[in-house]
Amino acid sequence: MSTTELMLKTSLEGRVKRTLQTYFRRPNMVLVQESLGANGLSPEQVEVTMDLLKQDLTVAEIMEQLRDKGFFA
Repeated sequence: MSTTELMLKTSLEGRVKRTLQTYFRRPNMVLVQESLGANGLSPEQVEVTMDLLKQDLTVAEIMEQLRDKGFFA
């Protein structure tokens, strides 16, 4: 993996993580959904992420599942 690819991966992963963390400070499903899409997730990935968020998982648990599903690969 090139340095640029690694930076983009880390950058996307960081943006998604920060977006999810904001939900726990200020719960607004619509804002989080729009932010995830704006951060670079596909509409399908946004839906999967929102489903996980509705399951009352922690940010760490959601991020682990997203990594396992290859969202940041």
